[in-house]
Amino acid sequence: MKRFSALFLLFVAFTAFTFAQNNQVVLSFDHKAGADPLVLNQTVFSIWNNKKVKISRAEFYISEVEINQSDNTKTPLTNRYLLVNANAPAAEFDLGAWAVQAANGVTLHLGVPEAVNHLDPTFYPSSHPLAPKNPSMHWGWTPGYRFMAIEGKVDNNNDGVPETTFEFHNLGDALYKTLELTGTTQAANGELHLHFVLDYAQLFKNMAMTGNLIQHGSVAPNIAMMNNAASQNFLSMLTTSASNDVLTNSLNVKASPNPANGETLIQYELPTAAWMNLTVTNTLGQTVRNVAGLPASGSINLETANLPEGVYQYAFYENGNLLARKQLVVKH
Repeated sequence: MKRFSALFLLFVAFTAFTFAQNNQVVLSFDHKAGADPLVLNQTVFSIWNNKKVKISRAEFYISEVEINQSDNTKTPLTNRYLLVNANAPAAEFDLGAWAVQAANGVTLHLGVPEAVNHLDPTFYPSSHPLAPKNPSMHWGWTPGYRFMAIEGKVDNNNDGVPETTFEFHNLGDALYKTLELTGTTQAANGELHLHFVLDYAQLFKNMAMTGNLIQHGSVAPNIAMMNNAASQNFLSMLTTSASNDVLTNSLNVKASPNPANGETLIQYELPTAAWMNLTVTNTLGQTVRNVAGLPASGSINLETANLPEGVYQYAFYENGNLLARKQLVVKH
């Protein structure tokens, strides 16, 4: 009986330890065009040949995410699909609980894998990324899903104002792309938060953007854009470390009053030996305040009188790496 009890307790302890290793995996994205936040129908940016571009639609699928562990093994997040949309820049994607403690790089794929690409989209519940969408991300059972839909205008008369419409709907099994991203992120408080930066200007690298710019399929311009997405740093992974754990660090950051009216005092103490930047963004991901050259600890008065009422994020960065992030409400 004693032996049975000991074995039972060992089993319980092992089960508890295994469960404790599970962390909620959450993905989020910064949508940018070069150094500027991308705001659909507003942001005008230059591409590689200095043409001006404005994007009105930007959606793409991510599939088959694998987290690289410290022992060089990979943990696949099976049956998880993301539809990333620049129209929802603050969206966070909860991919469930997995036995991962850290990410030493990530492998992911742009598009929908062939085994899934030709299934009936009405099979999925309406909230699923692969269910029918408006505007549609599905081209038909034979070709499958639009892996990426990028629409907008380009300046082809050189007056600085984009006027020529373009549409790139990239689809077809051959355009399914693999990305190997480097970066290190530690889990904390039951969550492994993987944060990525998107640079839409890179999608147009070496594309002349003249001639027929309405391209739906898998012809040369579609191939070029998907190759750029896979090889031109369109998607990069932000790095955090154990000493720079975002969730833990954020406990040492406070804004008072919050909600704020005319101003708020942000007090902070963060584990860094370098100077930091404070960035405040609105729900569209636009930067509304930026303060550079801050020390590791201190306080700063942030004026909010001229900010519209709403919810904002304020974040501290060290050399481009996220240290801490909190929410601020402005109410006049």
